[in-house]
Amino acid sequence: MYQSLDKRAVTVMRLNAVLSGIIITVITVISGYFIITSKIGSLGTIITIIIVAIILINILLNIFLYPQIRYNRYKYLITNEKIEVKKGLFLITRSIIQIKRVQKIELNSGPIDRQFNLSNVNIFTAAGVVDIKFLNIKEAENIVTKVNDLLKNKLENSNEN
Repeated sequence: MYQSLDKRAVTVMRLNAVLSGIIITVITVISGYFIITSKIGSLGTIITIIIVAIILINILLNIFLYPQIRYNRYKYLITNEKIEVKKGLFLITRSIIQIKRVQKIELNSGPIDRQFNLSNVNIFTAAGVVDIKFLNIKEAENIVTKVNDLLKNKLENSNEN
């Protein structure tokens, strides 16, 4: 059965969007101000205002709407044979890794994640990495332990054959 993320994930996604939104807003407003005051004409001013408005609307969507959609669509499944992660906003990505292909597992968390007791699991294969983000720290540790145990069992079974 697919598992969902910790409910605090939405708050963390929103905080991350606010922080990046502040930086983008400052840059956008300053750039817009200099473009408008550089005597580019009324058409240039109108185009600049439209672009600034679109950027600001996108920031608001990133803060208020998109985190809930991402949360609802983000699911993961770990079985004895595979790890599957489904996520996305507009396009849904479904990543499947066979347990026997796992080469490395990392557990990490940023400063905002740590404030909310959340962590991320990064699962590496030769083909790339699949992340399971915004997990309760205990759940993330359980996933790492479970995948390690599954890998040990696969290795032991392949050595016996």
